[in-house]
Amino acid sequence: MKKLSVSTIIRLILLTGLLSLFFACSKEINMPVSLQEFKEKEGESASKASIDYWAIPEQYKDVPIEQIKTQVEITEYKTMKGAATHAGTESMSSGNSKSLVPGAKNAAVKDESDKSIKDRENLKSYTNTIISLEGQIDNEVPHPSSPLAIKEPKPGKYQIWFCDKTRKPCRYQALLLYEGPEGKGENLFTKDTVIKFWGVILDEEIRKLSYGGGINYRRYPKIRVLDLEIIK
Repeated sequence: MKKLSVSTIIRLILLTGLLSLFFACSKEINMPVSLQEFKEKEGESASKASIDYWAIPEQYKDVPIEQIKTQVEITEYKTMKGAATHAGTESMSSGNSKSLVPGAKNAAVKDESDKSIKDRENLKSYTNTIISLEGQIDNEVPHPSSPLAIKEPKPGKYQIWFCDKTRKPCRYQALLLYEGPEGKGENLFTKDTVIKFWGVILDEEIRKLSYGGGINYRRYPKIRVLDLEIIK
């Protein structure tokens, strides 16, 4: 049997050490497997983040829905300051250097306009406010054959882009977080369905819109639905 040289043995030892170090480091790297997990707070588990995302604000838990309905403060979308406003920033600008900040020239402005900052603060002031609106569900994209903008990321938990009053045009929108029957997906409602909901405003949701080849970002309220009725 051929004996290994001293130099060969040293190289093998070094290689073994490097491989051990590589696998040890790999175990320390927690790569995100989804956008939601990537956005989680440090040290928060995926299940905890999901529970928090769908949670009803503490002050409305276990409160009878009829009592909540007497606390509605917003019944007209257009009374909400900061809703359905421009939310584009320079960091969102397209590859051809076209600015998404109103009034900007060659991106020679700060990342976010003063108006956008004010709109964001105004919309945030409605956090935990009870709201009730009636309307339809938006399309995924602005095309007659498009499916409805309904996602079911977890069984029975839906993200729905809602249009105040009408889908044509869907100018005043909101992202609804709704718990309903499992497995319906985008077929939870139809394009003719009109719904009325009661819910609590949680935060803002920025939606990326594409019209005529252009990109637009708009700021809308994110609402946790507490009760929902199908009008027709």
